Amino acid sequence: MADTALVLSADKYEIPDDKGVVQSLHQVWFINEYREASEKEKGSKPIKMLVDGPVFAELMKHDLPALFDLEVKTRPGKGNAVSAVVTGFKYVGTPQIFPVPAKKAA
Repeated sequence: MADTALVLSADKYEIPDDKGVVQSLHQVWFINEYREASEKEKGSKPIKMLVDGPVFAELMKHDLPALFDLEVKTRPGKGNAVSAVVTGFKYVGTPQIFPVPAKKAA
C-alpha cells in the first residue's frame, strides 16, 4: 500500500541484540493524513517506522523534510505482533519549510 507522507528525519542505529550481535536498524519519522480534527485533537502526530536498509540508503540521497509516496509492508515483529516497514518510496517534492544545516566537517 502506498501512503503519501512528509518524511521529517531518517536515522540509523546499531544496537546489540540479546546475544551481543550488532543489529543495524533504520527508521524514519514522518507525518501523514491519518486522523481528523476534533475538539480534543488537531494536527498530525509524527510516526516512527522501520525502513529496509537499501531504502534508507536511497532516502539519504534526498534533503529532508520531503514528501514521498511510501510503500509499506507488514511482517511479524517482536512477539509475532504486526510490524510495518517502509520497503520503497517515490519522491514527490521538497516543500521549503525551513533549512536544515549540514554538519560541518571536523
